[in-house]
Amino acid sequence: MVIEDSTSTELLYTVSKQLNSSLDLNEVLGKVLGLTVQATGAGRGSLFLLDETGNVVRQILARPNQSPEVSRTTVHRVMKEGLAGWVYQHRQPALVTDTTKDERWVRLPDDKDIMGAALVIPLLYQDQINGLLALHHKQINFFTDEHLSLAIGIAGQAATAVENARLFTQVKSEHEALYALISGMPIPVLLVNDERVVFRNRAAEQLLLVYEVDVPLTAIAGGNELNLALKHLRTNGDTTSIEIRWPDNRVFNVSTNYVSQHGMVVAFHDITYLKELDDMKSLFVETVSHDLKSPLSAIKGYATVLTFSKDLSDRDKANLASILQSTEKMQALIENLLDLAEIEAGLGGHVEPCDIVEITQEVIDQYQLRIEEKEINLTTHFPQGLVEVMADPMRLSQVVGNYISNAIKYTPEGGRIIIRGHNQGPEISLEVSDTGMGIPPAAQAQLFQKFYRVARKDGSELVEGTGLGLSIVKAIIEGYGGRVWVKSEVGIGSTFGCTLPVIDGKTAS
Repeated sequence: MVIEDSTSTELLYTVSKQLNSSLDLNEVLGKVLGLTVQATGAGRGSLFLLDETGNVVRQILARPNQSPEVSRTTVHRVMKEGLAGWVYQHRQPALVTDTTKDERWVRLPDDKDIMGAALVIPLLYQDQINGLLALHHKQINFFTDEHLSLAIGIAGQAATAVENARLFTQVKSEHEALYALISGMPIPVLLVNDERVVFRNRAAEQLLLVYEVDVPLTAIAGGNELNLALKHLRTNGDTTSIEIRWPDNRVFNVSTNYVSQHGMVVAFHDITYLKELDDMKSLFVETVSHDLKSPLSAIKGYATVLTFSKDLSDRDKANLASILQSTEKMQALIENLLDLAEIEAGLGGHVEPCDIVEITQEVIDQYQLRIEEKEINLTTHFPQGLVEVMADPMRLSQVVGNYISNAIKYTPEGGRIIIRGHNQGPEISLEVSDTGMGIPPAAQAQLFQKFYRVARKDGSELVEGTGLGLSIVKAIIEGYGGRVWVKSEVGIGSTFGCTLPVIDGKTAS
């Protein structure tokens, strides 16, 4: 059989259309195999799809009437011992004019129908074999070089189609697995794009009552609060989570992650019970602190009176000094606890325009003696016309004082402290950097929690303090709509910062 050039070209074009018409391997390869068998005049044909190790993962066999068990046995044998295995190992096509005289041909019990000529072509994609095309005919010397050229052309197109279909199937499978994973997550998850809900999982339906998609975010219960929270997160690029209160008074920690071309993935973590526990703990601490103030004052007063006695031994005086020192520490802790409770409750204090430069200088003056004792080089960098903020001057002094006090405490003798201020559009930032011992990454996330103190470098003991200073800073700053942060490297130093909203159009004089 002689194949005309026009016929070959037409067939390759038809095959190309078939391969590009679908990504369903069974459908496409079945059509291609049928067209190839018809065009070459072969009696039967086979297509083997291989993985990267040469194992057959799918086959369209020349013996369609065989049972699957026999087919698997046959495929394994021809790939191990037969012509197909030789083609795979040598990475080149094979044209056999007479299968009865070729030692590469595996003779099976029912081979009488396909004894004759055979043609096997590897499907090569980027130098990797991902399949084999096999053609058979009863007639000896049936296949020619023209058949070989045509089969090679078809195999080249089929190899690309197989890889595309494999990648499509893999991506589809991963997509389905990811969809099932997200849908089955126990926490609500939304996908928001252009302020519209485009996806919700089952938990979002059950817990947030979000039943529809492709609706405006503001159309769902709590959508207005969520929309404001997402806008806040978008304008504060270094923050990826925020607390919001749902219309039914549940409190969620909302975390976000932007996925290119899809939108923002929003995950909801219900922390209502944690907030309730925190409120109960705060109430308990506040009550106990109030109850302890009076007896502690009495102890301190009696101890102070006893120090004036002339009949005290040196040991008695040392014991009284220890009592007074301990009561002062306890009083400081109680005052901090009550202060923190008051700040978190939003009680007390008045708000007025504040000049952060002036307040910072006043705080530095208060710590000047400690700065000189440790021979610390302290410098400030504030731009001209730094915008004023609305705050309680006393509370703002607490913030600056805590940052500077910590910097002095952790900076060794002869170290440096740098205080910077910046105008940043609708807010100003304040940063206090030191050349202290630095803070390990694991500890940085806990620094603004209550009662947390960083251990000394050798880990032997905690640095003196109540562990409430940074909690107070966080409560004050967030109460004014700002945010706090820390950047630190062990052995290099730390930078503590905060931002505060500015007064529109107003600058410090």
